[in-house]
Amino acid sequence: MGTSKLNDKVWIGTEDWSPSTLISGIPGIQTIGTVIGISVKDTSIPGFEDFEKKVVEAAMQHMSEKSNMSSSNDCLQSSDLYSLARNNFTMDQYDTSSSFNVYKAVYALAHALHETLGCDAGECHKKNLEPHETAPSFCSPPCPEGHKKLLTGQHACCFDCEACPEATFLNKSEPTHCQPCLPEQWAPPSSVQCLNRTVLLLDWDNPLSIALLFYLATCLLMTCSTAVILLVHLDTPVAKSAGGRTCLLMLAALTIAALSSLCHFGHPSPLACILKQPLFTISFSVCLACITVRALQVVCIFKFSSKLPPAYDRWMKKSGPEITIFLVSVTILLVSVLRVSLDTPQVSRDLDFYPDKIVLECSKTLSYGSGVELAFVSILSVLCFSFSYMGKDLPANYNEAKCVTFSLMVYMISWISFFTLYLINRDTFTMAARVFATLFSVLTFLAGYFFPKVYIIVFKPKMNTTAHFQNCIQMYTMNR
Repeated sequence: MGTSKLNDKVWIGTEDWSPSTLISGIPGIQTIGTVIGISVKDTSIPGFEDFEKKVVEAAMQHMSEKSNMSSSNDCLQSSDLYSLARNNFTMDQYDTSSSFNVYKAVYALAHALHETLGCDAGECHKKNLEPHETAPSFCSPPCPEGHKKLLTGQHACCFDCEACPEATFLNKSEPTHCQPCLPEQWAPPSSVQCLNRTVLLLDWDNPLSIALLFYLATCLLMTCSTAVILLVHLDTPVAKSAGGRTCLLMLAALTIAALSSLCHFGHPSPLACILKQPLFTISFSVCLACITVRALQVVCIFKFSSKLPPAYDRWMKKSGPEITIFLVSVTILLVSVLRVSLDTPQVSRDLDFYPDKIVLECSKTLSYGSGVELAFVSILSVLCFSFSYMGKDLPANYNEAKCVTFSLMVYMISWISFFTLYLINRDTFTMAARVFATLFSVLTFLAGYFFPKVYIIVFKPKMNTTAHFQNCIQMYTMNR
């Protein structure tokens, strides 16, 4: 028994010995482990006190008869009633309940040792008792993996189990504490280790990226083909009605807008973060400005030239359309440069949007500066739509209200859809959706504004004559 680890044990003692100063004064008693004292309810046995008195009196009467009794037998724990009486020890000072409890405890320990050591009437078969031969005791079963211990009392063996929350793990060396993972890592509930987060970006070899790159190549091919066709037929009525040389500027702007989508692929760089949004905003604004000015020219020619001839003639002779496009372009350029200078987008690692992923993107996607740019483009879109709608009853060769309205509607829906998706999702699909919205906006204006004109130039050359246009104008004038 002396070889057992007593300091790992919990002792349950009654009030007979647990609060005793005699026990607590034993050297090394503090190493035996935890002691829990239990108060035993005291009960009285009817008639037992009278029995005690009679027995003591009887013992006193035999005192003279047993005068030869040894005087050394004066131990208070002796069961010899004569010795108790001779020492004038009254039974009021004797606690029979405590005596019986001590008797039971000693008997239980002796009986356990008797059984464990294999003792019989003669001798014990074992001389030593190993620790593993004692009965193990515990309050609570072991916790499952990834569950920390919550102590419920004074003893380490009594505890509840609680699962480690998300983004924490349980180190076996500290079973009572869940340790947080590093910022670049995560862990599911009830985890014993942390895992590296998945990095979200639109990589070049991603299937979505490959599909979008083919889409970009198609847009660039269509834009360049359209530019070549219009350049070759620049002096024809259809090309002139579309804006003449302004068409080439519009197509160049649409090409730059499409190329800005390349900044969204791969690991973002500081230069890509600075360029990708201003490139699209500026180039698309230039395209909108060209369509707006061209629509204004057509409306003024057919509806307001007779009412405001001096103003219109002065505006046309003083290069009003070119200056207007230039001023709009410079304004959006200054707004974008100012935004980038005051609130420069940076490469960011968003660790908060997903618990198990890192969103690798450029910051300031939704900011006050980008809101100002969006407001500028929105105002320009409204003006473009208004002037185009005012010419809805013009000759077919000059009436582009339906095409421009459709292009603007698709443009707005695609970007509203992207920003809505961006607010609730930041995964690779959302990044691809932004590229798609960029290219779809380019393709929409290309198809809505330029394809009808290219179709006439290539497949309907008879409609691309001065006579045909003059006939259309005459028919419009006669109907008015």
